[in-house]
Amino acid sequence: MKRLIGLLLMLCLMAACSDPDQGPPLGAFAAITKTETDAPFNLTPPTSKSPAPFNFSSSDPKVATVSGSLVTITGPGETTITAYQNSVGGWGPTSATTKLTVTAVPCEAGSVRVGGVCSVKPTCIPPASLDSGSNKCLAPATTATVVTFNGLSWAGVSSAGSWSNASAFCTSTTIEGADGWRQPNAAELSALYASGAIAGHGWTLGNTWSSTMGTEGSAVGHLAVNLATGAAAERGDDLFAYFSCVRAAE
Repeated sequence: MKRLIGLLLMLCLMAACSDPDQGPPLGAFAAITKTETDAPFNLTPPTSKSPAPFNFSSSDPKVATVSGSLVTITGPGETTITAYQNSVGGWGPTSATTKLTVTAVPCEAGSVRVGGVCSVKPTCIPPASLDSGSNKCLAPATTATVVTFNGLSWAGVSSAGSWSNASAFCTSTTIEGADGWRQPNAAELSALYASGAIAGHGWTLGNTWSSTMGTEGSAVGHLAVNLATGAAAERGDDLFAYFSCVRAAE
């Protein structure tokens, strides 16, 4: 009987028997250090006596994602990489973890990091101001509300300045949480006045800049439409008039 037991033990060792609830100990799974601009790379799994294939996962997809054994860096920070094997044959499941540290690449002067990406700081046109969290120029809160007319959303008129500031304000500013604004042309402003849609929305009414170029003499000027009277007239671009911005209605 002793000889039989000894033979069985020897056969088990030769066949690499293991506890079905306990996987084999794994070899070293070294820590990894990368920079956020590094190319995707393949993981080298720890050594294992189990023939089961390794699977990998990342604890923080904002730092890195894993597909098969290929790691793609998505941003700076730290994430835990787990290598695991399922049960197979006489081997139980097993796993090991390591830390992946991704260092940020400094942004160039004049840029800020937003969502892991370096973006150039925009030049905000007053009264818009830079929001550091989003790196966007945000229009200030105002009691003038948005009007929808003729397939367009119109931002409430409450600020005034030169024509160039009015034009730049519209194209560079996030208004009421939306982007994609532009300066309206004179015909659009005249139609808005004639519709009466702006009544009761708290707008400051007066000469309002349009994108329509003036024609009088050699002076550089654009048409402004008075939203209190409907009259349109050319104004020198260095003069002041109110800002009005439009975008496609959603």
